[in-house]
Amino acid sequence: MNNNTYLKSRKFKYGSVATAFTVAFIAIVVIFNIIFTALAGKYMWYIDMTEEQLFTLSEEAKEIMSDIKSDVNIYFASEPDVLMTGQNSGYMKYIYTTALQLQDEFKNVHVECVDVLKNPSFFREFYQTAATDIDTDSVVIESGGEVRVFTAEAFFSFSDLADPSTVWAYFGENKMMSGIMQVTQTEQPIVSFTTEHGEDLAGAAYLMQQFYDNGFEVTPVNLAQEELSEDCRILVIYDPVYDFIGAEAEDASKNEIEKLDKLLDNYAAILVFESPENVSKLTNLNEFLEEWGISYIADTTIRDMDHAMSVDGYSIIAEYQKDTLGASIYSDLNALATPPKTIIRKAAPINILWESGGGLNGSRDVSAVLKSYDTAEQMEGGIVTGTDSYNLVTISRETRIVDNEYYYSYVMAAGSPTFANGSYLESNAYANDDIIGSAMKAIGRERVLSKLERKPFDDDEITITTAESNRWTVAMTTVLPAIFGIAGAVVITKRKHS
Repeated sequence: MNNNTYLKSRKFKYGSVATAFTVAFIAIVVIFNIIFTALAGKYMWYIDMTEEQLFTLSEEAKEIMSDIKSDVNIYFASEPDVLMTGQNSGYMKYIYTTALQLQDEFKNVHVECVDVLKNPSFFREFYQTAATDIDTDSVVIESGGEVRVFTAEAFFSFSDLADPSTVWAYFGENKMMSGIMQVTQTEQPIVSFTTEHGEDLAGAAYLMQQFYDNGFEVTPVNLAQEELSEDCRILVIYDPVYDFIGAEAEDASKNEIEKLDKLLDNYAAILVFESPENVSKLTNLNEFLEEWGISYIADTTIRDMDHAMSVDGYSIIAEYQKDTLGASIYSDLNALATPPKTIIRKAAPINILWESGGGLNGSRDVSAVLKSYDTAEQMEGGIVTGTDSYNLVTISRETRIVDNEYYYSYVMAAGSPTFANGSYLESNAYANDDIIGSAMKAIGRERVLSKLERKPFDDDEITITTAESNRWTVAMTTVLPAIFGIAGAVVITKRKHS
């Protein structure tokens, strides 16, 4: 067939029409995509199709915002197109999207973008109250003159605290709501951390940040020299080395134990984190705790070679409780089919001196929050002195009835400060931060953001116990090679006979 004949053929005509339609269709799709992308970028049209629902407001966030009536301004220090294209930070679009969602949902939320490089004077009024410098990655939240300034990194969690490139989860909704609550609360509740007893406040830095993120004002307090604020909801005693001053004080104003009693009389809470090596030094503090039914066992540490996340057996996995006062703190975790692990390292065991006070006026009820498994060993000077299930974290609650209303005071004690340090609170693999957050909500009498969870981009961290590790080691070094050996022998035998 010559070329002229082919060009006149039906095959060519219909083929040409099909090709033309295909090209036209592709062109229309491309043009539509360009137009829609431009409009979507301008007007923030989107459908959240991410598995993690990164761009969807939680019901709790909506519930909290519905109670806030004052105007809230959220300022970004870059232009919208810069935020969305990732020219300044690849993650700013997540934060910006969350802010726009709040603006769309609530009339009292206003989002504005001002390039700090082109208009630095706009942000000048915020510098006096800002805890950090304002640059292109900053987010400013303001209401009624109250200001909070956050860096982009504050809205994310990192699997490696030393490496800001290891982002594993978006924490923006929690951080955004925390900032809004902080600038809109008429009275900010206070959590105070004791000082002058050798406390490891550097180790408590992440715990402090967690309180701050949940709307608390965080302050240090020297009880021997200062009075606690009437707005103090929680007092934290974190890893003291030296004892608290008690009745032996020559000046009554220096009696720290008396100030602890006075705080609890005001329906507040105390959190205590003691290290095993310091228990014997804290006579007055431990006598105070015993009045609340809590008694640390001195010079002992708990080890569990079957339920631990370390080879030495000291980073033990805690066992959750059921149907107890302590279990009520983490009821959401207990409802999960496979709850995440909670870890506490080198913990001192805690005795519960009594359990139920009957819930009567003035009574104190004591319960375990977390216990070890019954495979745990009590270690004294490197020697095993017992095997049992030991209390790792306990809580005591005093009930008082005034005019038919119930009021509570709490004392919560952990067998090690590691329970609340950054290495476990920050990790996506453990539930330590969930329990601390739930405790804030339960004992702090304040609305906190414990239900606003991190949204992992790719949760690929695997945790196995030492016992599981041993089983896998045996399987990989003996069982699996044996299977391959038998299979090989069978193949060789069959080949010989064939």
